[in-house]
Parts: sequence; structure tokens; C-alpha cells
Amino acid sequence: MKKILVVILIPFFAFGQNNKKIDELLRVIETSKNDSVIMHTYSKLRRATYYSDANTSKRYTEKYLEYAKKIKDSHNIILAHFYLGNLNVVRGNYEEALDKYLIAANYYEQKKDSNRYASVLNSLGAVHEKTKNDSLSLHYYSLARKVAKSIKDFKRSGIASINISNIYNNKGEIKKALYFSEDAVKDLKKHDSYQSYLTLAEINLASIYNNSNKYDKANKLYDKLLKKIDSTNDSYSYASILSGKGIALSRQGAVKKAKYFLENAYQKYKKNHFTDDQFQMTPELISVYKKLNNTDRVIDLYEEYIVLKDSILNKEQGKNIANAIQKYETEKKDAQLKVLTLEAEKNEQQKKFYFYLSLSGFLVISLISFLLYKNNQTNKTLALSNLQLNKALSDNETLLKETHHRVKNSLQMISSLLYLQSENIEDEKASSSVKDGQIRVKSMALIHQKLYQKDNLTGVEVSDYINDLAKSVFQSHNVHNDAIELQIDVDKMILDIDTITPIGIIINELIVNSLKHAFTEKDQTPTISISLHKKGNELVLKIQDNGKGFKPTTKKEKSFGMKLIKSLSRKLKADFSIENKNGTLVTLIIKRFSIK
Repeated sequence: MKKILVVILIPFFAFGQNNKKIDELLRVIETSKNDSVIMHTYSKLRRATYYSDANTSKRYTEKYLEYAKKIKDSHNIILAHFYLGNLNVVRGNYEEALDKYLIAANYYEQKKDSNRYASVLNSLGAVHEKTKNDSLSLHYYSLARKVAKSIKDFKRSGIASINISNIYNNKGEIKKALYFSEDAVKDLKKHDSYQSYLTLAEINLASIYNNSNKYDKANKLYDKLLKKIDSTNDSYSYASILSGKGIALSRQGAVKKAKYFLENAYQKYKKNHFTDDQFQMTPELISVYKKLNNTDRVIDLYEEYIVLKDSILNKEQGKNIANAIQKYETEKKDAQLKVLTLEAEKNEQQKKFYFYLSLSGFLVISLISFLLYKNNQTNKTLALSNLQLNKALSDNETLLKETHHRVKNSLQMISSLLYLQSENIEDEKASSSVKDGQIRVKSMALIHQKLYQKDNLTGVEVSDYINDLAKSVFQSHNVHNDAIELQIDVDKMILDIDTITPIGIIINELIVNSLKHAFTEKDQTPTISISLHKKGNELVLKIQDNGKGFKPTTKKEKSFGMKLIKSLSRKLKADFSIENKNGTLVTLIIKRFSIK
């Protein structure tokens, strides 16, 4: 069943602003000295550009979050996280979206804000739908629908029904899809203010008509929707309608008309960086241009399709497939070799049988028959054993991946709770300590994320991990690479989880320490460098900054971070040293480690 393009993610608010209004808002930011006013103005700009320009909307949302944090407004901090989650889904950054949504979900569940809790549940369902996990997606959508209906919030129950219908539609369960789509329309017709969401329910219904080959009904509904939608301020919905109508016309044989609608939809998605949707509709557009014998456009689209595929799909899939093929070919060759060996042995036995055939014909024939039977039974037993062994290995690998995935999600949940707690602590030292704990947990979650995403389930590729870890710490402290230069020089190797976990926490602690204490405003080119190399039977880890240097004090020596680093160093049997060398240089010579 072909996936039909429908809207599955709705922000709390959705309305368009004209350019004149946007200019007015920008002037407010330029002239105002009130941080609260600036924060709310950035929120309005975010809403004004959400549908027409996703990149600009993201920049405004980040500024909105920056000012919310500046005035310690928890309510708007969480809203900003939710909106960034929406934009990350649209741009295909699903892991980042999940992080933002988990923070928002925990907050709204604790605050018993059922309306916004239902919205976040909808969005969590959307992330899992995008990553092809229909069971979890249906779970979150159904929970969102139940919560919303319990408080008679028919807008959000309607949105949840749209999303549930979309999943069943794509699975080919048309009756269920139709039931939830009609329920969505029913809920969203209950108030005039729900018109924009009613439009989404109708887009969903039109896609069901397409999947059930009712193209006349689909075309009629799409024509109605095209008259309702503002192509400028709601570019995503408009592109979805164009795509749906193009599909209906193509299936009816109206190829030239279909080309017009599909090409316009494709360009809308491309312009606004709706990468996933652009990718999904490309095969349909290629099919139309093939029918029109437009070879040049077909080639261009194939090239764009490959680029899109690489940006959306997990980069490791190609490697996994190649490994699977290699494994299959190896096993196939081994099996062929065994067959040839058995055949050779069988031929040798037959020669002996023929030698004795003249002396004991009946006995030898009976013996051959018996041996062939036993040989066949042995082959069957071996084949069955191999199948059982392969299945057991596959089941264990799947179970281990799922375990790492759940551990990662649990650690993310803990990280989110610590973040929420830190935002509500007024004492700056206490808040900073809780945030440090949150970043430590996040560094461990990243390890388990790497494990379940790779083929090697017992080790982590160090170079990738340290790069991602350092970037994560920089983001957590709102530091950009243009503000502080990050230099990483790490050998390509895979370390087991017992080695990489303490190393990751130590690196995390030292980066955080440099960001907090090393640099002053006078520093011209602040730099943090990390290196990890294998030298003989040792690993040498160095973290250095070019800041003001380390001045040991009793207080610093007894700090939790320093105690943690020394404790983990002992676990790694590492020699630990700090010296002032154009800044601070920390060196660990690690003697206990395991390379996979």
C-alpha cells in the first residue's frame, strides 16, 4: 500500500501573518528593552513563519527559547521545546524531536495540563510513525484521543483521529481508516474555530478515497480543499493537496494534468525543506515523467531521490545490508563446500560398494540404500539445527537492540526530568548541579543510542561518539562552534561499553569545566581540543583548553566533578594528571580497556 501524504503533526497554534505584520514585529524587537516582550514577539514570529518558511521559523523559535530561559519562564521554555520538536520532525531530525517532546510530555503530565499533554502525545505518535513504529504510534495517538475526549477537547481528539486514520490508511485497513477519519470530521465540525483542522481531516479523507480507488470522490474533495487553502501561509497542506490530486489524476490516466499538480507539490516541499514528504512523492513524479517520455527530468529526479534517501534513511542501513549479503554468500559457499565434500565421500563409498557388488549384490544394494537414508536424515538434522541456531542468534540480537533502545529512552526520560527540575530551582548553584547531572545522564544515553543503531551491539565507535558527545555538551550550554573552537583527534576504534562509559563521563566533565571556568571575554580564539590514541598497550586521552589555566584549591580538589573523574580513572587503571600548559591540559594514560 503506497503511503499517502497527509499532515500528522499540528502545533498548538497555526495562523498566517502577512509581511507587513512581520515587519512590525521585527521593529518591536529592535526597539524594546523588555525581555518578556521580546520573548513573546519571537513566539509570534515563529507562528507567522511556521508554514511558509520552516528554517526562519526555527531561528525565531530558538530565540524564543533563549529569552524564555533568560527570564526563567518555565511555561514558555516548555512551549519552545515543543515547537522545536515540531520543526525537527518536519526537517527529519527525529531523535532531536523526541528529546524535545519528552521534556514537554513530562512537564504537562506533572502539571495535569491535559490539553497540551494530548498535543505532545500526538507529536510523540508522529515521531514513531515517521520512524515506522506503527504500534507505538497508535499507542500514543490513541492515548491522546482518549485524554482529549475525556475533557471534551474535540480539536485535539479530532487531530488524534486524523493521525490514527492515516496509519490505518497506509496499512491498507480502509474500514478502520474511514471510521477514524469520519470521527475526526465529526469532532472538528463542532466549532467554527476548528476549520483549519477540519481541512486536515478532509485531506486525510481524500487520501483514503485515493487508496480505495475512488478517484472521482478524491478529485472532488481536493478541488474543494484547493479553494480553501492559502498557498502562501499554509504551504505544507497546500503541497499535500496538490500531491494527492496529482496522484488521483495520474491513476485516472490524465498524465499531463497530473504532472502539473505533482511538480508544483514537489517544488513546494523542496522550497520549504519538507524533506521526508519530498522523498515520498518522488517515485510518483518519476512515473508521470516516464509516461511523458521526458528523460532529462526523470534523470534529474532520480539523482535528487538518491540524495534525499541518503539524508533520510539511517546511513548504517547500507552497511547492514552489505554485511547481511556477505554473510549469506559466505554461508552459501560453506554449504556448497559441505555438499561437495559429502558428494566426494559418497562417490568413494559407491566405488567400494561396486567392488563388492559382484560378491554380495543384494546385501550391498541394501547397505547403499541404508547409508543414503542415514545421509539424508543427517543433512536434515544439520539443516534444522542451523535454522534453529540462526533464529536464536537473530532473536538474541533483536532482544539486545531493544534492550539498548529502552535503556536509552529511560536515560532520556531521567535527563528530561532533571532538566525540568533544574528550571524550577531558584538557587543558581543547586540548579547548575542538577543540570550537570542531566548532561552526565545524556552522555550515557548517547552510548546506548550508538549501540542499538550499529551492528556491533557490544561496542561503540569512539570517534563518532566523542564528536557527538562534545557537540551535545556545547548545545546544552548554548555554545556554538564559532564562539569556541572544538578540535577532535581520535583514532578509529571500537571500545566496549565498560571502557567507553567512564571515558565519556570524564570527557563530559572536563568539557563542562572548560566551558564554565577556562575562558574570559578577553580570549581571542578560545579552543578546546580532545585526543585519544592507542600507544602500545595503553590508551592516551588528552583534553586541553587555551584558557586561564587550572589553579588547584582545596575546594576544587574536593568538588564532585573532580572526585568523579578520579574515581572513574581508578576504574580504568589510569594515571591521571593536570598541568598548566598554555591553559589546562588533562592527561589520562589508560591501562584497563577492551577493543572490540
